[in-house]
Amino acid sequence: MLSLRTPAFAAAALVASLIAAPCLAADGVPDPDFGNGGAAFITPDDVEARELQPFAAITLPNTQILLGGQRMKYNPAVPFEPEYRAMLALMNPDGSIDTSFGNSSIPGVVVLPAIVDGSRMEGIESMRRLDDGSIVAVGVSQVNTPLRGFVVKVDATGALDPNFGAGGIVLVANTYMHAVAIDSQGRIVAAGEHIASGLYTSTVIRLAADGTPDDTFGTSGTATIDWDGAGESGYLTSMVLTDDDRIVVGGFYEVYGSGLGSDFAMARLATDGTLDPSFAGTGWRVFHDATENSWINGINRIGLTPDGGVAYGGYHMIGDNLTGLIVGHVDANGEIDQAFGDAGSPGYFKPAVLPNAQAAYASGLVVQADGKIVVAVTYYAPFPDKQDFFALRTTGTGQLDATFADGGIFDFDLAPAGVYSDLSAMMLQPDGNLILAGRSMQSTESPIVDLGVMRLLNGGEPDDRIFASGFDP
Repeated sequence: MLSLRTPAFAAAALVASLIAAPCLAADGVPDPDFGNGGAAFITPDDVEARELQPFAAITLPNTQILLGGQRMKYNPAVPFEPEYRAMLALMNPDGSIDTSFGNSSIPGVVVLPAIVDGSRMEGIESMRRLDDGSIVAVGVSQVNTPLRGFVVKVDATGALDPNFGAGGIVLVANTYMHAVAIDSQGRIVAAGEHIASGLYTSTVIRLAADGTPDDTFGTSGTATIDWDGAGESGYLTSMVLTDDDRIVVGGFYEVYGSGLGSDFAMARLATDGTLDPSFAGTGWRVFHDATENSWINGINRIGLTPDGGVAYGGYHMIGDNLTGLIVGHVDANGEIDQAFGDAGSPGYFKPAVLPNAQAAYASGLVVQADGKIVVAVTYYAPFPDKQDFFALRTTGTGQLDATFADGGIFDFDLAPAGVYSDLSAMMLQPDGNLILAGRSMQSTESPIVDLGVMRLLNGGEPDDRIFASGFDP
């Protein structure tokens, strides 16, 4: 029997309330054929892990769901120094755990060995699948050892590829790696920032398929972005490739000085790593909404739109030490799209959808074939409020899409009897449906934090549909 306090009951109730036709479900409702009422979980055993958190998700050709992120292992001898390791988790298309996958005591979970010996904090932030079935992932190794960004390549079982880099690993000194992509020639492109003498420099690297630097790109495989040339710090949080392998990156730049705030930053690089002057006239732009006095602005996620432009989700200042969600769009030339968003601030959509949140960020962004933009949100709400799985969909012109979930908003408590749930990854499947993944602390009596996954119907798929083949790269 379903309890009123279970996610399954809540999902079933939401589906029932939003059915558009006897055999056609509305967009943005939990898929009743996935997991239990639309939700599925992988529960740590508190031996290998106390907490599992995904930051990346892709669909495999057989429609299985591969998640990448980190696992946290608690050590009672040093309770304030938990160990984080990069991890992969695999679910079947119906939300069940693939128990044939894994190398740990948690079914369905592969825990990677230490990327850097002695490091205490490591995790996957972004990953992509190669045509041969292997997975390339990037992240950061830090704490107790010098900071290093990493690129790893694993086979379909999650084992490191000995033919890539050094034992499956490429390390980049003093560099954060946040995003990865694969171009049409199978080369690996990764983006983040390099730190030296307190300055963060926006950095893009390109590697050959075997992990060696691509000397045809930038300087010895590395390109940097100086933005306005004033020598302030710049950060890259997200990256996409165009059909002709140009590289679009987004993040933020400390235009006001170190530690004094930042503005949205976006750039497009040519295939050789130089700035593409057909974008914003210089190859880059640093900007914010001129209709407001915000000096805390940043891009978290970007996506290409059907018109060749770039949609982005991020944050902006809404009060003293408070940030709110913002969604924007620039055209193919890098110019602010004046037809997008709010009438009072053309180019920007600032939905007032989380009034009690003190901080809100875009943890995922996908652009549908019809130009609609789905944004996953992670946020902090002080007690007695709690975090939920939260996402929204806009029209192609930047207004809430009333045909998605509840007036454009999906808000779901994945821990109704627990402490919080937190949406940290999202992907669009080949069939048009959405996968949302994150954490769920389901009990106030236990420190265990589950990996939670939801599948949302999207595109009016019939309930008796079959899954499409292919994968989300």
